[in-house]
Amino acid sequence: MSSPPDTGSRSSGDDSMHASVLLRSGPGEPLHHRRVTRPVPGPDDVLIQVYAASLDRVDNYIRRGTHGMAVTEPQTPGRDMAGVVAAVGTNVHGFRPGDEVIALGSRTHAEYALAPYWHTLRKPPEWSYAEAAALPTAGRTAYDAIVNITRVQPGERVLVVAASGAVGSFALQLSSHLGAEVYATAGQDWKRRTACALGARAALDHYRADLADQIRAATGGAEMDVIVDPIGGELWERLLTVLAPGGRIVTCGVTAGARGSLHLGRLMTRGWHIHGIGRPGRTQIAEHLRGCLDLMVAADQRPIVDRTFPLAEATAAHDYLEESDFFGRVVLTNMAEEPSTR
Repeated sequence: MSSPPDTGSRSSGDDSMHASVLLRSGPGEPLHHRRVTRPVPGPDDVLIQVYAASLDRVDNYIRRGTHGMAVTEPQTPGRDMAGVVAAVGTNVHGFRPGDEVIALGSRTHAEYALAPYWHTLRKPPEWSYAEAAALPTAGRTAYDAIVNITRVQPGERVLVVAASGAVGSFALQLSSHLGAEVYATAGQDWKRRTACALGARAALDHYRADLADQIRAATGGAEMDVIVDPIGGELWERLLTVLAPGGRIVTCGVTAGARGSLHLGRLMTRGWHIHGIGRPGRTQIAEHLRGCLDLMVAADQRPIVDRTFPLAEATAAHDYLEESDFFGRVVLTNMAEEPSTR
């Protein structure tokens, strides 16, 4: 069940809070659990008392300083959160203190964080805070890929690559709900079993060189109408060998590398539709957030949370995420509680 806002851990005049702070990017850099100034909402902001905030690969990249995301000044990571509205800006309508919400904001690995009201949604009462915090970035990305870009139809064959990842797990759930014949890939046996339990017809090992043969064996020789790929790199070329004529592939991540080759003759003769997930504007992001939430609720599905960590253990959570031995989302929780390490 949802918890009420924490009102007893500090005096009413205390404008500080605890947050996870990265001092600078670099190999082995820890996150520091320390007091910082509590943010003040601007006219369009919702100030949220955070009860859960999910981790994203981007958080890892910033911490390590890879993928062009190094920082040299202290920064609190995080974009996705769920919690209770603590205050609202003068332009905000429809939310008031005490409302339970999901939001896409900034610096969310903290006890309080801000989000623009247009990227704030009411939390389904049956969802936990951790489940709700898992939705924004990964959910809206998967929704855009499945519903808007590739326009998955009932009965189509959809291959979800790295189905254990944040985007992949949502893509698997959404495609299954839309009536697609879903296939998945994952790098470990237990992940492949989990993908099948969630609705995949079969789950294959994308680390094996014979991935295309595995897929054809699973489908009786049929090729994929849609492929959702958050990995990229050399795998991208192998995926194209099982994309049906006129098929659609959308790239929504490059965790294995940003380079891949494309035979233009095959593109011409096969008539493929190749898409990138893109960088939508605020209105589109808001539509994707609402669309994903509505579709998940209609399907009676919830975001998949692999494991939670207390805010004070953010470094351990980052290390766990980097090991890639998870299915779904890794989430920070217990933001408003007093960790024993203080």
